[in-house]
Amino acid sequence: MTARNRSRTFLVGAAVAALLAPLAIVAAFASPASAAPGKPHEVYIYKVEKHVTMSGEFPDQYLHDHVFCDPGDIALDGMWRVDHVDQAQPPEFVGDERDVVFTASYGDTADQSKWHFRAHNYADGDAQIKLFATCIRGSVEQAYGHTHGIVVRNLPVDSTNTALPVDTDPAFGANEWDFNGSCNSTELAVAPGFNFSGDDFRVREYRSWLSPDYLSWHWAFLVQDPGADVSLYLKCLQIKTATTNGHAHNLFWSWRPDGFNGFHGNLTSGNREYRLNCDDNPGGASYQDYKAAVGAFWLTNPWHTWFMGMDPRPKQRAFRFWWDGSGSSDYYLAALCIRARTGKQVAP
Repeated sequence: MTARNRSRTFLVGAAVAALLAPLAIVAAFASPASAAPGKPHEVYIYKVEKHVTMSGEFPDQYLHDHVFCDPGDIALDGMWRVDHVDQAQPPEFVGDERDVVFTASYGDTADQSKWHFRAHNYADGDAQIKLFATCIRGSVEQAYGHTHGIVVRNLPVDSTNTALPVDTDPAFGANEWDFNGSCNSTELAVAPGFNFSGDDFRVREYRSWLSPDYLSWHWAFLVQDPGADVSLYLKCLQIKTATTNGHAHNLFWSWRPDGFNGFHGNLTSGNREYRLNCDDNPGGASYQDYKAAVGAFWLTNPWHTWFMGMDPRPKQRAFRFWWDGSGSSDYYLAALCIRARTGKQVAP
């Protein structure tokens, strides 16, 4: 692994980078309006979910499963949540929710409605897990006698991160990557995903964050076993709908709250939930009809904090983190919020 594509935001020493938050970057994006003028169309964003149980015994401690949006619709984000691991009874049984490791979570490159998951339960007890995807309908609601398609395209899979080094230094930072590619200025980066080369690597995602221009993505993993390769996935959502009857419509959107900076907080010891609403913070009343389509999180202390997953709700993301009470407790959250109604008619 090399740092050949690391953005300037992350070109800092590893020990310093571990403690830094995302930096403030000025970027233009669509501002909300109190009422959509003209002839708008409804934009339908929803979630799908699936409950699965993973055994703590071979061969059923491995998970390879999928969730699907409705046919013709598009998965904008996929995520999991580790709800419970049966109580350990030392010395015979060991492990808890922190021992469930996800080695893949990514959108299918052929079927836009499909999201892949793979995981390994290293605990002895059975694990209860939820799998989710947020979906956008493949076309806006029909109105005024017509409809428009939603346009999402795949970026080439980034398979340049191979033979990943094992993280042994508490300063970490060895396995942070920016996606090797970018959406166009008329698009937004969506569907960030990863796929490790095998299911027996102990790896933990601790950062999944937008790029300062909203056109690419940044990841960080704590890698504990040698020999792992990872492929990164990303899609691009066109801000303007497809053309029908000689016109198109723009999607209203915003990264909430505070754009690239996101929301900063401090964890409470233990396994707890932290929520982010599209209409939170100053000016929040302007985002009442926005839906949280893509989530992002950033942990500063992966040696003592665990990402347990997140639950997408119509206007909210519910993130779950476990902090053991040692070292930094800082975390950052953000969400791409898309309005439930397009703007007025515009030129193609």
